[in-house]
Amino acid sequence: MALRILQATTVALAFVATAASAHDGDLDRSFGTDGLTVIDFGAAATAYGLAIDSNSRVILGGTFEDAVSGTDFAAARLTRDGLPDASFSFDGWTTIAVGSGAAYDGALNTIVQSDNKIVLVGEGADTDVFGDDSDFKLVRLNVDGTLDTTFSGDGKAYVNFDLGGMNSDRALDAVQLPNGKLIVVGVADVDTDNSDFAITRLNVDGTRDTGFSGDGRATVAFDLNPTDADDIASSVAIDAEGNIVVAGTAKKTPGSDFDFAIARLTPNGALDPNFGGDGRVTVAFDQGGDLDDEALELIIAPDGSIFVTGASTDNGYDFAAVKLQPDGTPDPTFGNGGKVTIPFDFGSTNHDISYGAALQPDGKLVLAGLVTISDNDSDIALVRLNTDGTLDDTFGFGGKSIISPNLGGSSLTDGAVRARIQDGYLVFGGIVTAPSDNSSFAAGRIVIDTIFDNGFEQP
Repeated sequence: MALRILQATTVALAFVATAASAHDGDLDRSFGTDGLTVIDFGAAATAYGLAIDSNSRVILGGTFEDAVSGTDFAAARLTRDGLPDASFSFDGWTTIAVGSGAAYDGALNTIVQSDNKIVLVGEGADTDVFGDDSDFKLVRLNVDGTLDTTFSGDGKAYVNFDLGGMNSDRALDAVQLPNGKLIVVGVADVDTDNSDFAITRLNVDGTRDTGFSGDGRATVAFDLNPTDADDIASSVAIDAEGNIVVAGTAKKTPGSDFDFAIARLTPNGALDPNFGGDGRVTVAFDQGGDLDDEALELIIAPDGSIFVTGASTDNGYDFAAVKLQPDGTPDPTFGNGGKVTIPFDFGSTNHDISYGAALQPDGKLVLAGLVTISDNDSDIALVRLNTDGTLDDTFGFGGKSIISPNLGGSSLTDGAVRARIQDGYLVFGGIVTAPSDNSSFAAGRIVIDTIFDNGFEQP
């Protein structure tokens, strides 16, 4: 089954350490409650996005499901140390109905602009009329959590591609350019069983920038299997030359056979032939199973190297990472020909999925996601790799750290979906199941610098 996006006090930890003996991979107990903060919206809520603003505050974005209004965008902001920020929408969180009526509004990622305004991106129809197709949906919030009416007039913007099929278009990531414009990426239906990477550039006011690809919209097709060609962009970053690098998945054969897919576009939206020969690169792990290899996060290193992380099937799913050189060729100094997979294999289904990643200043790569323990039981999982792709045994236990909130309820579904660096720590965002049985926003902070018992950092 192809991955699309994660669905779905005292904290009981798999690895517990006191502040004096905390080492890389442990929760930082000065954050939230013993290292973890849970925001229970009172109904099912799932965080899909995480961002850190210039004041080191933690922003979570995702969806909130209400019996009356349906599914709406949701956002929360925490102080640097994990407490709900009362200066944001009075109690630290807010929900936003984007489409009219009970239209489905699904926020799938979150970024913070240089001015600390918050942008949520996702999908949904603009009305609740049956048959109305899905568009890119964006919301921009002011620093206080109110809608920014300088953005598309009411703080809400839509972008439709409407290229065919069911005309189902959804946004999965965004990045702000130095001039304040936004690049938003996702997927657009082209025909039945055929979708392409979809990229749009928006002006500061939320309108499409027609200087990009003629009308503000561009698509990229890999079409590895022309009769069943689902290509889905999930992550975007801008390189030092201003090129747009997009990662996602491309279907190779009918069924669930997907490869990592990476494209690089010039700033005006054309494929860059200096990357992979034609602007496109695919990477196959093909370990076994249904050969479902999917890229979910993209990071560009200071030296121009490209890290792409996600999941690869073997006996279930494993964490997976690829390192490419700036021209798109695999980096032979990383893993096995540029590729690394990391299994946990604790449960019967062995679904170990990395949804997010962060690159430390020292070049080590941290992957964040979940491990499946059993049916209805998954835990937050983190992995750190050395610069050569080997597991870093100074992190957690043998390079792996598992966090088991297990707060109660009939389901113990816990997982991380994003990770970001904050003031020398690593912050992850995701979901936990609250005692109320609601899926809830969650954030935690991890120690990533070794601290000796005497309290001094390793030189």
